Amino acid sequence: MSHNNQTIWSTLAQAISGKETNLEGFDDETIIDNVNLNGIGPLLDHHVHLGTIGGLSDTVCSHFRQESRAQATFTLLLDDSTRKILDLLDQHKIPVLLLKGTPVAHLYYENPYQRSRCDTDIYIGEEHTKISAELLASRGYMVSGLEIRKHSSKQFVATKIALKDILMHFDVHFKLSNRVMFRATLPFEDCYKNRQAVTALGPNAYALSPVDLLLHACIHRIAHGRNTERNRLIWLYDIHLLVESMDEAELTRFHEKALQRSIGVLCADALEVIKSLFDTNLPPELIEALKGNKKNEPSARLIHSIKLRWAWADMQSLKGIKEKAAFAKELLLG
Repeated sequence: MSHNNQTIWSTLAQAISGKETNLEGFDDETIIDNVNLNGIGPLLDHHVHLGTIGGLSDTVCSHFRQESRAQATFTLLLDDSTRKILDLLDQHKIPVLLLKGTPVAHLYYENPYQRSRCDTDIYIGEEHTKISAELLASRGYMVSGLEIRKHSSKQFVATKIALKDILMHFDVHFKLSNRVMFRATLPFEDCYKNRQAVTALGPNAYALSPVDLLLHACIHRIAHGRNTERNRLIWLYDIHLLVESMDEAELTRFHEKALQRSIGVLCADALEVIKSLFDTNLPPELIEALKGNKKNEPSARLIHSIKLRWAWADMQSLKGIKEKAAFAKELLLG
């Protein structure tokens, strides 16, 4: 990250955390581009109206307001579609968990539209993949991704037009991650046993437990795109809110489980960043404690690695020459 990008990034982090911030030193295009990249327009609009952000032009304020209104509309449509899908799968006795932005938006943000989203991620048991795809197709969703990239992707996509040209996207995961080393880190059955309700989305809406949500947020930050968006502010702010909501017992379980699942260093890296950006309230000894198993954690050597090295690590984690070859072929063909 260049010095200029580092400066706007850290300044925007200060702004979304509610601290008094002045953005007068940045031109409109730089602010808008970085806000869009980091997915924080509605959140900044909220703080503009609270009066904690100054130095913005009318053009930038208008952009934030438009983003906020668009996200509010989209959130209503996406949440309505999410409720219907959860009800549909429940009718057929298919357990489902919500992942990533949707549960975090409803459980940890003041208003769910403040947490920008473009889709809903759901997690199902692998044995329910085929029937889930068939059910979604029967309700008018275009299902894609099941017959291609079988080795490098462990999810499928369901898409449907909700209103005019507004598309509803659902990423249906039957493994936690497409990164091979994280596929079994949080098995569906274990996550479902420890689930928490997301009452705003109806009686059939459940998410990972707070501890598992935090573990997954730390994993996703690194695993998405093989480490290409690790400093995206909306993801870091999610982690900050999750940590701030936890009591001592939950943080202890988070620490223990991170070490058990061999992702302690990966989690420590996320906590170091949010501490520096948002002054997150967490025990000072926690970060160092999470590094206690560094030598035995494959992901610890990859946290700052380039995309190619992650792809190589994914392939090396697979068993058998045929599976490795098929995985490599899918990556090369895009």
